[in-house]
Amino acid sequence: MRIASAISNVPSQYALVKDLEEQLKGSLQNQTPDLLLVFISSALISTFADIVADLKASMNPRNLLAISAESVIGTDQEIEGAPAVSALAMAFGKSVTVTTFHLNEDEWPALLTDDEALFARLNTEDLRAFFMAADPFTTPVVQFLDACSRLFPTAPIVGGMASGMQQAGEARLAIDDDIFSSGLVGVSFAGNIEVDCVVSQGCRPVGPTFEITRCDKNIIQQLDGRPALTVIEEMITTLPLHDRQLLATGGLQIGRVVDQGKGNLGKGDFVMRSLLGVRRETGAILVGDVIATGQILQFHLRDAKSAEEDMRLLLEGEIQLADPPAAAVLVTCNSRGVRFFDMPHHDVTLTRQILGNIPIAGFFAAGELGPIAQKNFIHGHTAALALFRQPLRQGP
Repeated sequence: MRIASAISNVPSQYALVKDLEEQLKGSLQNQTPDLLLVFISSALISTFADIVADLKASMNPRNLLAISAESVIGTDQEIEGAPAVSALAMAFGKSVTVTTFHLNEDEWPALLTDDEALFARLNTEDLRAFFMAADPFTTPVVQFLDACSRLFPTAPIVGGMASGMQQAGEARLAIDDDIFSSGLVGVSFAGNIEVDCVVSQGCRPVGPTFEITRCDKNIIQQLDGRPALTVIEEMITTLPLHDRQLLATGGLQIGRVVDQGKGNLGKGDFVMRSLLGVRRETGAILVGDVIATGQILQFHLRDAKSAEEDMRLLLEGEIQLADPPAAAVLVTCNSRGVRFFDMPHHDVTLTRQILGNIPIAGFFAAGELGPIAQKNFIHGHTAALALFRQPLRQGP
């Protein structure tokens, strides 16, 4: 397995592609990539197709996936809000199978109501993982991720939604020789490869857990048999001053337990959802999720310090449990970066600091895809990584 990453913000399109090519080919030792992942900033949307075509001609990959994004990540940089392109070239060998696909917006009604059709469309022998990128305006991502969790329980999804556009039709997605402005593109990995996922939601718990005892869709009316807003207000009075100050900046999040049957809840058992508003006349709260009675939740706080500590702990855990990865794809939220951490290149720097100077490429997304407790979710304010490791067994 040989993997190389590159990033360039050279003004000239020809020079930019040449720069990327030189960075990638040197590390690949002239091997033909089985997969080329390309992340193109939305500032270059008018030349998206030309950049993809030029990279395809120069690198000659067997498979290609590209997406437009507000900002891009490559090797040791996060270039935010400026013209740039990053790429990850991956040469696996014959024992790994890479399969690309595009799901058109017109196909969703049929695929999401027919498990057999969706399974047949995406399944491959010895399936290990997916990387997916999608247009947020034309992808019913929650329903799709739920279906994939059910049909492919051992194949996690990492990826994200295109960003940097204002309306439908502005996103760009490429798969092999085709370019789209809607739907979802993806690639599956099968065979002699290990793909592990890290999803850092960047939060820490505060207060006790509560049971949802009355709710309607995304409205929580009661927690533990009492008005939800009353429960929150009482919980806040028990918090330290610093935490109460964070609440004023919108740092309060709802952590919903994914596996209701699990005891000893801790990090990795909650999926974070935003608190959207309150209804003081009824004491209800509105959350960014569809919830049900009987579910357990715990409130969490998000700030830059908590986000860094969470990501550091998760990455250090990866090193303790397994060998360092050969490469990573990093998808981070477009609300992170300099505007959140008040420093450039935060997530990619921390990743390489802990995992080593491995090849990394990725993008800033308008919603990150990654698993929590073996179930796929779309997240916000999150950093999601796919970690690629050397084959577990010898291939032909």
